[in-house]
Amino acid sequence: MKLHHGLTGLVILLAGCGNEEAAPPPAPPAPEESPARIDAVQDAPSVSVEDFEPILGDGWQGELVYADPDAEDGQTTAEAELAVTREGRTLTLDFSFPGAPQGDGSAPLEISEDGYWINDERVLRRERSDDGTLTLLTRQECIEGRYIATCDYLYDISEDAFSIAKAVTLAGEEEQRFGHQYSFTRDSGQ
Repeated sequence: MKLHHGLTGLVILLAGCGNEEAAPPPAPPAPEESPARIDAVQDAPSVSVEDFEPILGDGWQGELVYADPDAEDGQTTAEAELAVTREGRTLTLDFSFPGAPQGDGSAPLEISEDGYWINDERVLRRERSDDGTLTLLTRQECIEGRYIATCDYLYDISEDAFSIAKAVTLAGEEEQRFGHQYSFTRDSGQ
């Protein structure tokens, strides 16, 4: 078999890689002075799984907007649908993407017994607006790409609208970057 000399290098590179996918080395834990260190606060707000009852069920239609450095405006939007179920203190968010079914998946939201945590996100703020919308702000240590970071999540919960927005602050930086936002609506009769 005769290969073009440029392809020979690619074949050697691929052969050297084998079929194993090497995961990047794990990032070290956040240093004590990192903004990702989250201290427990005595009078911190709490949540309960009942706070999420308005979003149970299906019929949620919306979109996912996410940071995309290759897009002209730095963001890409995908149509999304959502169904939410509950078992005990755990909600399961089943996402589907009609235009990209390979992206379909589920995400659990486990509310801690004391209500201070959603998964490993610390609840920092809880507010209810005049229209009844519950807004929660949570924070967690996270790895963004290969960087230690702080991830903030903003949840808006009501009978006919639900959203989760993620913002990221890399360790050593002050600028908060947009990560993604899921936004859904449904008829309140669902």
